[in-house]
Amino acid sequence: MIDSVNITNFRGFRSLEVPNLKKINLLVGRNSSGKSSFLEALFLASGSLAAHSVFTLRATRRMGNQVIRPTDAQSYRGLWEDLFYDFNDKRISIKVAGNPNSDSRKLAIEYTRSQAQELPFGNSPVSSVSLEQITAMPQIEFRWKREGYAEILSQPRFTNTGLETDTKEVSFFPCIWYTPGAGELPDENPKRFSELEKRGDSKIDLIKAAINKEFPFIRDLSIQYHASVPMMFAELEDRPRKMPISLLSDGINRLLGICISLGYFAGGTMLIDQFEDGFHYSLLPSIWNSIYKLATEFRVQLFISTHSKECMDAMLPVVKGNEDDFCLLRASRTEAVGCTVTSLPGSYLESALEQEFEVR
Repeated sequence: MIDSVNITNFRGFRSLEVPNLKKINLLVGRNSSGKSSFLEALFLASGSLAAHSVFTLRATRRMGNQVIRPTDAQSYRGLWEDLFYDFNDKRISIKVAGNPNSDSRKLAIEYTRSQAQELPFGNSPVSSVSLEQITAMPQIEFRWKREGYAEILSQPRFTNTGLETDTKEVSFFPCIWYTPGAGELPDENPKRFSELEKRGDSKIDLIKAAINKEFPFIRDLSIQYHASVPMMFAELEDRPRKMPISLLSDGINRLLGICISLGYFAGGTMLIDQFEDGFHYSLLPSIWNSIYKLATEFRVQLFISTHSKECMDAMLPVVKGNEDDFCLLRASRTEAVGCTVTSLPGSYLESALEQEFEVR
């Protein structure tokens, strides 16, 4: 489990240390206070493929994921500069201290040197401007280190076939991020569900029970093909034909994806942005209870953001008696220090919800 996070020079964070993290960490704050950036830092620090993950983050922020091969230093820096605080060139550091210590991870991102470039030869004249652009192309490096393992260095470069790195080593800590800005591919849930089934894992029964609890008309779940694509199907009460989950409800599909991923990424970390998205408010108390039970059973640490007071009020019955498993993270922003995140204990969260304090 992640105990603390230290972030330097990333996105809106000049310098940040967040201690005393728990099993369930509720992240709140105004727009542009750093909530998404905090989740992004955790996501990037989860594996050695951070250079590729950067473009996944661009897509979730609706910036597109198309990468145009840079032709000069300025366009090259434009691919990475939004990662750096105030667009500077100082080193980015994200440190995740885990329990046990072997789960501690570090990610460093920095410009280190200029890449060797081929100079054009022949009769074509080379102006001083183009020569400067050719010889000054920077190189960015991603260094990822997990406690007890060798450091993995990744130096992304661009070729005619796309983004490549000069390392074949891949290492990661189980982590998944749910955000409204990036939908799951239709075959992701079937892949994970199938893998759990092949293991003969009891997690499948717990996942089915959780879905049936929230939606009793769903009797069973299975993988079927629809238009030659594997999808999750539901066996419905009083219906002779099974139905694709996606056709029943986006909210049901999202909850099913979260439940399946809790089992598939057992022992890891799950990040959920805007938890309430797609769920009717009347279901939120029961959904909180189901998610908490599955996270406990599968040993998954949750970082959940929300803007909804209904969503926060709905979690109070789960917090009561389990205060030591919860943490409230309040994000804020000032011109002087940028974004910051304050860690408050579960007992504070319980009292605030009981007394109807505004903590968002």
